[in-house]
Amino acid sequence: KELIYAKNNARMLNCHVHEIIDLSLFRGLFMASALVNQDISIPTIEAVEGDSQPLTYVPNRNMIFLALAAALAESLGVDDVYYGAQRHDLYGYWDTTPTFLEQLNAVFALNRKTPIKINAPFVNHSKADILKIGLKLDLDYSQTWSCYEGADTACGTCPTCAERMVAFKELGISDPIRYRIQ
Repeated sequence: KELIYAKNNARMLNCHVHEIIDLSLFRGLFMASALVNQDISIPTIEAVEGDSQPLTYVPNRNMIFLALAAALAESLGVDDVYYGAQRHDLYGYWDTTPTFLEQLNAVFALNRKTPIKINAPFVNHSKADILKIGLKLDLDYSQTWSCYEGADTACGTCPTCAERMVAFKELGISDPIRYRIQ
């Protein structure tokens, strides 16, 4: 579901999607994650709050995605890659931290011909901070998706739904998407 919204937003912004890479071959590597393994239930925010590596963590997903993005960028002669890491307020992942970004950039800087820089402009921003920026840019949040479940209606209980709901509440505005549980 998230990909559908991402593609729609790219089209609305007249952004060309260069390539869609089928990453299903990696599925076996990620079976410890509730986001990939359907035999593991998506945990609620209460179950992951304060957990530094919750069941929703996908092993090395961001490193793999960023390595592939860096390879594509290098092939195209592009030296900047942007990545949407954000600060997680209620739980966290090691591969969305400023330290991860700094260390990854140190590795990519070793490239002798085309050093790639990974940019994560929101790495120190909460979801509410990002929501404010999007509102100033007149972003249509009814065309965004956060829920880990990917059903027709957002669950309202998973970690990303919880952070999204807290962000809208913090700003005192209504979230335009529907939730099963509010």
